[in-house]
Amino acid sequence: MNTRLLFLTGFFGWFAALSPASSRVSAQEFQRSSYRLLDGSALYDDCPICARPTIAYTLRGTFDLILAEQNPLFKTYLITNVQFQAIGANGYKITGNGRYQVGGEVAIRQQLVLDLFLDSQPVSFTNDAPTPDKLFPLLSIRSTETTPTLLQVFTLNLVAAPVREIWFSTVSGFTPASGGPRGSGGDLLSSDGRVVKPVSHFSRALGLPDDKELQLDAFDLQAGGEILFSLAENQPVSSIGPLHHGDLLSDRGRIVKRNQELTSAFGIMPSSPDVGLDAVMASGNGQFLFSITTNIFSERLGRLLRRGDLLSSTGTVIASNQQLLSRFHPATTGDFGLDALFVWPNGEIWFSVEDGFQDGELGAIGPGDLLSDQGIVVYRNLELMSAFAPIEDLADFGLDGLFVVTDLNVVSTPPHLTDIRRSNAMAHLEWEGPGRVFQVIRSGRVQGPFEPASPIIPDLSFDVDEAMGADLPTGFYQVRQW
Repeated sequence: MNTRLLFLTGFFGWFAALSPASSRVSAQEFQRSSYRLLDGSALYDDCPICARPTIAYTLRGTFDLILAEQNPLFKTYLITNVQFQAIGANGYKITGNGRYQVGGEVAIRQQLVLDLFLDSQPVSFTNDAPTPDKLFPLLSIRSTETTPTLLQVFTLNLVAAPVREIWFSTVSGFTPASGGPRGSGGDLLSSDGRVVKPVSHFSRALGLPDDKELQLDAFDLQAGGEILFSLAENQPVSSIGPLHHGDLLSDRGRIVKRNQELTSAFGIMPSSPDVGLDAVMASGNGQFLFSITTNIFSERLGRLLRRGDLLSSTGTVIASNQQLLSRFHPATTGDFGLDALFVWPNGEIWFSVEDGFQDGELGAIGPGDLLSDQGIVVYRNLELMSAFAPIEDLADFGLDGLFVVTDLNVVSTPPHLTDIRRSNAMAHLEWEGPGRVFQVIRSGRVQGPFEPASPIIPDLSFDVDEAMGADLPTGFYQVRQW
């Protein structure tokens, strides 16, 4: 990989800028990825000869998946840095490693081996079913202890995806238990419990007062950390002219696409002034994937475009609402809307609905729950919000926008530092790069290991002392991107 090194004498040492992988890769080709456990991950403790009920623990945590070997038929991955927590009475801290193999000539098969420690107790697991029922790199595997006893047998259900952070916006405002500033539907939030960008960031971009109450209705990130977004309500007066709730805007202070431009390829006649913009994702080559808030008839396709359909600015329906929900089991029929959207490189779609429904197998699905078209709940809304610990007694805060920080989205061209300024015990770094989000990392040695010196941010600058305090030792710094 190309790396640019700069030396700053007497203070920080070397700075480097890099991407976390050498090239853009597909979901099936990644070399290394950080994984996060999703809703449905659990540890079960049974006693085969006892009458006691099964003890169930909610399982949360992270691990790394590293490509170790591949041939035309199979890929073998190492599972390292397992950091799980079995949550419940007398729960466990779980560490260890393992191996995962996936592939096949006729049918796709999988094999999982895990060598774990439940606190200090060694337990090994292997998968129950040889055939995966989800689309890799999403993992959904049930495994059983390989050396059970008559008094105890553990079963592990892993549901995991290559996720570092989930960024989102809500419908309802909230008050964090920590006593921090009240959150609003105009804030861009991280599942790690921080505000990535406050509503004032978007107000200023549009030349509106900082205290202007805005509601993000959709957003996505582009090269250089540019944030594209839409608003829930019209803004008749702004520094860039009248804005409609279906317009796609930029936090760089520009109108990316008017709503009519997004829908023009569908041949809507008579031309509608605005059909809203509820979810959006730029998929490359100038194409935008999106949903609308108002049903409208397409003359060119000869069909009704519904608010729950996933549309393309090329004039095609990527998936109807029924297709998105085809692996779910709604008790009623209808269109439940499409409120947030993220499409993985392998085609898997994560989304939220505008109207909740009762599922025959999963129970109540709320409008703020994060779903996968593979038929799983990725996260319940309250768990997505759990790091903020909102004090409001709400079952659902809504989910209006979505972006996933993942190691599957990497680019070949590394970022490069454009400015380094030092003042007392602080260094201000600026860079340029084609990534959508960035992170400053640091090590005391040029060989590493490197640790985060900043959160993951959509910015092209960072003041290092904000994360590391005033007493900064000499060190080696890098900027990585996704």
